Amino acid sequence: MIATAGVAAADPDPNGTWSWAIQTGVMTNDRAADSLNLAKVELVDEYLVGFVIGYDRQIAESRFSFGAEFQINAHFGDQDFVEFALPVSLRYHPKTPWLGAFESFAFGLGYSYYSEVSDLERSNYGGTSREGLIYYYVEAEFAELTSGDNIFARLHHRSDGYGTLEPDGASNALIVGLRRDF
Repeated sequence: MIATAGVAAADPDPNGTWSWAIQTGVMTNDRAADSLNLAKVELVDEYLVGFVIGYDRQIAESRFSFGAEFQINAHFGDQDFVEFALPVSLRYHPKTPWLGAFESFAFGLGYSYYSEVSDLERSNYGGTSREGLIYYYVEAEFAELTSGDNIFARLHHRSDGYGTLEPDGASNALIVGLRRDF
């Protein structure tokens, strides 16, 4: 269904939904909150393209769903390496699309592993970082296209979790993607 202002958004499936997605983005040279300020964000010459497999299941009769996904992302530009991420997520599905466009909002939290230590993270954190860091994303999913696919935008963040892991390190990317249920 095409979701428009005043038309009900697609309800989460109580039996669960599998999906695949492709995503691409650009890394920033900013802290997470600063990466969302499009007037001040500092983009760097490092990009990523990735593939995502996800599962999402409605929580009881609520407008919320719980999910998990597996990501594999190729980073390229100033440095080439591969990232694997495994987050769990909580997603909110408004009854009608907010502003006629926003189909759902999600927060994911998990683990990210880089195949090599990121030079960007090292330069931003005094020469230190590590391959494995805590990962989170904040996502807005846009109303369905006529094809049934959804477009999403997310902040892709990995860090030491305020000192939970040593040494320090963090990076952010602004991501757009296309998701299809199967």
